[in-house]
Parts: sequence; structure tokens; C-alpha cells
Amino acid sequence: MQLLEEPQNWPPRIRCSDACDPLALETNNTRCLQRIRQALQHYRDLLGSDIFRDQPQPQLETTMEQLLRHVQEGHGRTPRHPLPPTQLWQRQIQRHLALKRLRSFAAVMSRVFNHSAR
Repeated sequence: MQLLEEPQNWPPRIRCSDACDPLALETNNTRCLQRIRQALQHYRDLLGSDIFRDQPQPQLETTMEQLLRHVQEGHGRTPRHPLPPTQLWQRQIQRHLALKRLRSFAAVMSRVFNHSAR
């Protein structure tokens, strides 16, 4: 049984077609940065949703905002997108899944930026 109904590509995940590999990043990083920006927006909005009302993560939310500002250059400030309310019984599992996915995304994103910094 699926507890969470999510669109097929939600939350945004970095895929091979996003050209985040080292060779593609050296020539054109637009698609990769676009995907990273989408994911950062998603996690920022998620951290501000009712899923985290009982256990807020203000430092993590602030970090998402700061990272967004760094990858937003030239794109303006992205408004928050309120997420639909969740049932109380869903929040703990959704919080766990969100943090697990964010941890995975952060690992991939750090590899992208680590390579770009060289």
C-alpha cells in the first residue's frame, strides 16, 4: 500500500539525462542546475509544511534558502509553493521519507558542486 501519492518525478531527482556528470558540467550546466534548483525548492517548501510542524527544522530550512540563493543567480527569488495539508497519522512517515530523500539528494548535489569547484 502506498501511503504517499506522488507524481512520477516528485520529489525531483537528479537523473543521467540532467547532464550532471563531470564532462557535461564542463560544457553546459544549465539542465543540471535547473534540476538542483527544483529539488531545493521542493525540500524548502516541504520543510516549511505541516509535515514538520511538530518537529520543525529551522536550521535545515535556512540552509535550503541559502543554497537556493546560490543557484538562483539571474532567476530571481522563487516563491514558496504551499503543499496540501496532510493527515496527522501521515506526518511521521512523510517526515522520515522526506529527510531520507533529502540526505540522498544532498550527497549527489555535493558531488556535483565538489567536481565543479575543481
